[in-house]
Amino acid sequence: MRKRFIALVAVILLLMVAAPTNTVSAADATPPAPQFTPSQNGVAYNLFQSNYYFIGTGLSNQPANQNLIQGSPLKITMGAAAFNGWPIWLSWFNQQVTSVAVAGYLGGGLWVNYPGAKVTITQKDAVASIAVDLSTAKVVGTQYFQFTITYSSGAQIYSRLVAITTVPAPIAAISLTPRVTKPTIFWGQVVGLSAGMTPGNSTAAVTWTPPASNNGALTTTSGMATQFNSALVDATDSLIVNNVTGFPIDIGVKATNPDGSTIQSAATVTVGGLTPQAVVARENFSYRPEALDPTTFPTGMTPKYQWVITDSSHQPITPANTVTNDATFSWSKVPNTPATYYYLQLNITFSDKNGNSVVWRSNYTPLQVVDPPPYLQAVPNMQFQLFQNNAYRPATAGDLNSPTGTTLRYQAYQSQPTTTFDGNNQGVIHITGAHWTLSLAANPFTNTTTGDVLNVTPILNLAIDQKNIPVPVNGTNTVVLAAQKDDLVTTLNDQTMLFIPQTAQVPGGTYRSLLTWTVNISP
Repeated sequence: MRKRFIALVAVILLLMVAAPTNTVSAADATPPAPQFTPSQNGVAYNLFQSNYYFIGTGLSNQPANQNLIQGSPLKITMGAAAFNGWPIWLSWFNQQVTSVAVAGYLGGGLWVNYPGAKVTITQKDAVASIAVDLSTAKVVGTQYFQFTITYSSGAQIYSRLVAITTVPAPIAAISLTPRVTKPTIFWGQVVGLSAGMTPGNSTAAVTWTPPASNNGALTTTSGMATQFNSALVDATDSLIVNNVTGFPIDIGVKATNPDGSTIQSAATVTVGGLTPQAVVARENFSYRPEALDPTTFPTGMTPKYQWVITDSSHQPITPANTVTNDATFSWSKVPNTPATYYYLQLNITFSDKNGNSVVWRSNYTPLQVVDPPPYLQAVPNMQFQLFQNNAYRPATAGDLNSPTGTTLRYQAYQSQPTTTFDGNNQGVIHITGAHWTLSLAANPFTNTTTGDVLNVTPILNLAIDQKNIPVPVNGTNTVVLAAQKDDLVTTLNDQTMLFIPQTAQVPGGTYRSLLTWTVNISP
């Protein structure tokens, strides 16, 4: 039995390779890996608004998946960048499509050249339109194909994997959820669109609505998928100057069912690539557009990056400490100047080996410079004693019982810890930032031994920044400094006083108040 089994397998394999049938078997539900790694998309750019083009070899219009009714014609179309218009002495620039090979997936990791495929190549500079006629859809299920395109130079490119799903009877679409392979792109970039039909094997006819011609074009207006080629725009075009978050383009898609009913939706592509940014003054800034990660550049072309920086009036400037020739823009220690915002714009130039070039462009987007948020670096502990005869002494119960009240004077603590923490003992108040307001709340004094609360409301007269600010010691939040515009470093002096109204029967001991300092952003 073992020998017979081996012999039988050998015969089947021989037949599959030597004499393929006229159909490709329905593949597994899980798509296989392509026979060849798909090539980058091709591009064809007009040179100097003339009748000449230079191309990056590749498919300008990928073949799309299809859902067909059994017995329907099976034809797959695509387009490849190609040009044949150079004069004889420049004919080495020409790139024509000379042949197309069709590979079908047999299952089990095996591919075979599809027999009987009729290929039609129609050259209309700067695209070769390719139609592959595979007769009719015979096998119910999903078949997979890949195409190899050969140019006159001998270069070969490979298509994406194409799925053809065949069903025995029409299936209506019930919804559309259009998908965009890259929702944000630069002007000049290409993006793929798919209809996202539900159910996925619906045989509804899909059509696409092209955008305005100055925005770009679709490679095809029918089928389950298409590509949007955004326009190549001039540096002064209003599309890039006046759209700080990019220019959204809605591309309509419609599915028409066999009974004539329709479902409509739209895919949105935002063209521009840059979004508004902000940086804290005097800090470092870097920005790499999301549209670059990932992206596919034209085949055989090297990108060159150039960032443009302008002031708020769109006048170009050249600040120091910037890197403008990399995919990531960077600016060290952005200055805090009267110009509170700038504009950024990115140009990506592609050149081929013959020196021809084309430019993808971003929109202009603002870079807002904001003030550093205020930060409370240090606030002081305070102690108060009675100052008499040029000497400090603790106040007594008799002092506090004076009918006119008692005034105690601020005295720095004698210990010398660092001055850069909250609660320093040298009277240091340190605030960094601009546009801030400082307030202080002092809780009622409490005896640290007995817990008794002083039954009067003392007034803390805070000598700060050449001002004398009265703060009631009852928990009320009091503004000390308002609408400040720069850093503050100051030290309390002995002009800071604590006034205690007449207080009878005061238990002896040390009384403390919890001070709460608050800094807020102000206009």
